[in-house]
Amino acid sequence: MHGIRGAIDALRARRRARARRELCARGESLAARHLAEQGYTELARNLRIGHDEADLVMLSPCGTTLIVVEVKTRSDPGARPEERIDHGKRASLTRLARTLAEQPALWPLLVRFDVLAIVLVPGLEPELRHFIDAWEPGSA
Repeated sequence: MHGIRGAIDALRARRRARARRELCARGESLAARHLAEQGYTELARNLRIGHDEADLVMLSPCGTTLIVVEVKTRSDPGARPEERIDHGKRASLTRLARTLAEQPALWPLLVRFDVLAIVLVPGLEPELRHFIDAWEPGSA
């Protein structure tokens, strides 16, 4: 009997993980579209450098700032996804940004960290909050 319960639990865990990935992908697409509508240019999505990963890397509308964007998406009403970005994630994004900033083609660009917090509740309009310059590179 224990083997059957274990198999069912594993199936449920895989289903939850798949639903979570789909929610995150929807959030990242909404965030990219929102930023594009504001004049930002998408340079990369899910950029991974070593163990560090940025959901979006954008160029500012004026073309002078490289924006590393963390997208947090939740499906519960009243959620505050932005509160889920901890010191470790900020440090990871800061390392990634430093690596990008070392690329000669990007030297003239400033670097900024933004957060897009998205709440997607079925049957309701998406709630999106954009936190511009969410932290300073040295504060991670």
